[in-house]
Amino acid sequence: MSTIKVIKRRIKAAKNITQITKAMEMVAASKMRRAQEKALASRPYALKLDNLLKRMSSLIDPQEHLLLSTRAPEKTNAIAVLAISPDKGLCGSLNSNLFRNLEKLETDLGEKHPNIPITVEYIAVGKKAREYILKTGRPLYAEFLSIPDRPAYEDTLPISHLLLKDFTSNRFFKVYLIYTNFLTTLSQKPDSLKLLPIDTEEITEPGFDQEVKADGASDYLFEPDSATILNWLLPYYFELQIYQKILEAQASEHSARMVAMRNASDNANDIVKYLNLEYNRKRQASITNEIADIVTSRLAVT
Repeated sequence: MSTIKVIKRRIKAAKNITQITKAMEMVAASKMRRAQEKALASRPYALKLDNLLKRMSSLIDPQEHLLLSTRAPEKTNAIAVLAISPDKGLCGSLNSNLFRNLEKLETDLGEKHPNIPITVEYIAVGKKAREYILKTGRPLYAEFLSIPDRPAYEDTLPISHLLLKDFTSNRFFKVYLIYTNFLTTLSQKPDSLKLLPIDTEEITEPGFDQEVKADGASDYLFEPDSATILNWLLPYYFELQIYQKILEAQASEHSARMVAMRNASDNANDIVKYLNLEYNRKRQASITNEIADIVTSRLAVT
């Protein structure tokens, strides 16, 4: 097959790839806008709940509720790690960065408990997390696949209810979460945090200090009593944490995929331009050679 025909086939293939990546970019952009709107809309409510819980922390005895009390790994040495990932790939380095953060968290947990043989078990939310955990031989405790693109609060309750049940029954003595935090369309950061037991000292959401200074030290009167309020507030806070982090992870996924598909389209267009230039050069050289052959033949005849 001639070089010119090979170049034409490569140009056609690159153009086809451009059409596919452009379509995927548009789909990701549409999903990204919806996911970003939902994640950003729920942030103020989650922040307010964080601030409320931190204000109440000075009035709460951590031993009043199982979700607050720190326990030693006596009955169990198992730690649960909830890993939130996309169901699909083609989102740049998002998945690889997330799994590097997972490995770092596992190392940090071992360093925090050097004298105890800690067992880390994983709950996968998303197919990519499931595939990675099974591929690397890590213990998979549970999996939740195919979370809707626009999840409702109720869609995440099976995850939080499973973890609450296993934590309160001493199946796990700590619960951690890893996910990708949405910063901007071009920036997503893998992050990890401890979910259970709830440590109000670790709540460092932006805006808290300013609100406390504005409101001053507030006194709280618990009605009917603090135990009843905590029995409702703390599980709800935990459920909302998981729901908000899933929204953040989805906004990060669609943003990363849109950027990755845009870069792929740009690269394919660059390849098409280069191949067109190469095709024109080869074609011009072929025409020049044909003209030279004709002239040479004419001269030979005369």
